[in-house]
This record gives sequence, structure tokens and C-alpha cells, in this order.
Amino acid sequence: MFKKVLKAGAVIGFSAIVLTGCATKSYVDEQDAKILEKLNALEGKVSQMEQMHKTEHPKIVGRIEDLETKVNNMQSEHADIRNQIQAVERKADENAAAIRGIEDRLGAIEAKLDRLSENIERVMKKSLAK
Repeated sequence: MFKKVLKAGAVIGFSAIVLTGCATKSYVDEQDAKILEKLNALEGKVSQMEQMHKTEHPKIVGRIEDLETKVNNMQSEHADIRNQIQAVERKADENAAAIRGIEDRLGAIEAKLDRLSENIERVMKKSLAK
């Protein structure tokens, strides 16, 4: 009888282990299914992002190149304008120097006219005095 009880206990224990394993396996399968579902969703998003990158990246690179070209053009225009301004400033300096030279010569001519005028007055006074 003890053997029958022992056998019955062993069968019940083995059955419990098998049922527990099946329940655990079922739970694991559900968790795996959920994980696979999330993983598939993430893979879909990643592939969608990769596709967007393939289509949008060349557009962005093109825009950047256009902007770089515009910046380079503006820099060259800026350099040209700066050179023109420097040329105008040099010409203005040359003109100012020429004007100062003319003013100096005009002052010398006025001084000469004043001396001649004084000489003429002196000569006239002498000739009128005689």
C-alpha cells in the first residue's frame, strides 16, 4: 500500500511539474509574442525613418550647398564693394591733397597780389607826389 501511495504521490508530483511547466511555457509564449509585436513595430518605425533619411537627406544637403553658394557669392560681393570703397577713399584723399595744394598756391598768389598792390600804391604815391 505504501508503494501505491508513493506511486500516486510521484504521479501527482510529476503532473504538477508538467502542468506548471506548461503554464510557464504559455506565459513565456505570451510575453514573447508581446515582445515580438513591439519589436516588429520598432523595426517598422526604423525602416520608415531610414526611408525618410534616404529621401530627405539629399534635399537637405542640396539646401546646405545652395546656402553655402549664396554665402560665398555674398562674401565676394562684399569684397568687391570693400575694394570699391577703398578706391573711392584713395581718390578722395588724392582730391583732398590736390585741393590743399591749390589752396596753398591760391594763398601764395593772393600774397603776391597784395605785395604787387602795395608796390603799385607806393609807385603811384611817388609819381603823384612828384
